[in-house]
Amino acid sequence: MDTQELQQLRPALSRVVAIGNGKGGSYKTTLASNVAGLTADSGMRALLIDLDPQGNQSEELGLTQAGRKDGGGEALFDAIARGKPLTPSHPDIRDNLDLVAADRINTAALASWITTSVGRDRAAVFALARAIAPIAHNYSLIVLDLPPGNEPLIQIAMRAARYLIIPTQADISSIEGMKEMGSKFAEARAGDNPDLELLGVAAVGIPEAAKTLRKETIDDIHAVFGGQAPVFKTIVRHAIVPAVDARKRGLMVHELEAFVPTKAQALERLRLRASGVDVERSVSSTATKLAGDFAGITEEIFTAIAHREAAV
Repeated sequence: MDTQELQQLRPALSRVVAIGNGKGGSYKTTLASNVAGLTADSGMRALLIDLDPQGNQSEELGLTQAGRKDGGGEALFDAIARGKPLTPSHPDIRDNLDLVAADRINTAALASWITTSVGRDRAAVFALARAIAPIAHNYSLIVLDLPPGNEPLIQIAMRAARYLIIPTQADISSIEGMKEMGSKFAEARAGDNPDLELLGVAAVGIPEAAKTLRKETIDDIHAVFGGQAPVFKTIVRHAIVPAVDARKRGLMVHELEAFVPTKAQALERLRLRASGVDVERSVSSTATKLAGDFAGITEEIFTAIAHREAAV
């Protein structure tokens, strides 16, 4: 497959969005799961492909907590390395949401295969594009959760994606990771995938009250990209309690929101505590605000895609 053949696949790959940062712990996994989950919750079908060897999407979506983290990475390995049809390892993990999971063994084997294959034939960088294209029509959005430092897997993701989203926190390591991902984006766009677009940079994990830090982070983003990168208006707040609760329960944040107690339930819990009953800590009401942030950024993503599609 050459660039011309990729162009023939491009219409099928028009809703493939890669999310990544060169640094781990940058909210990219949480952003990927929540964007895919909210898409599915809205009634559109979504596919989430985990390319990170840590396989954290299995934890994000509750497989680990349910004792079902049984690998799953073989689905992607079989599709790319063995040419089998790509099938979700966990279909309908939520209504309208399919997951292709990852695990260390299969992603390591896949990275090795890519490195060896690209050395023999450059067309191997299009292996993921080739695997996704036949099933892409089943989905309104396909989200790729990129690994922070696995060059071969980032390579194939950048050739399959139509859009890239880079989340970044305020710390210097995240900013450097953003810069690194920006370099990989430029390399792919200048080479095998000239249609790849930076859909936006997302500022994440910054406290709502830290107005100055939020502004400084946006300024840092503009400085890195020379003011040319689109930046999402929605900033995902730092909210450690709902973030921990969501991961512990294997829920996305908008699902966790359903467990925030009503006023009547909160008063009843207070009465129980006053009478000496040991009551489990309730889900923080901050979950509602955090869910709103993810909903806001998901809406911005679809608006940005719609604008670009309308301009074609």
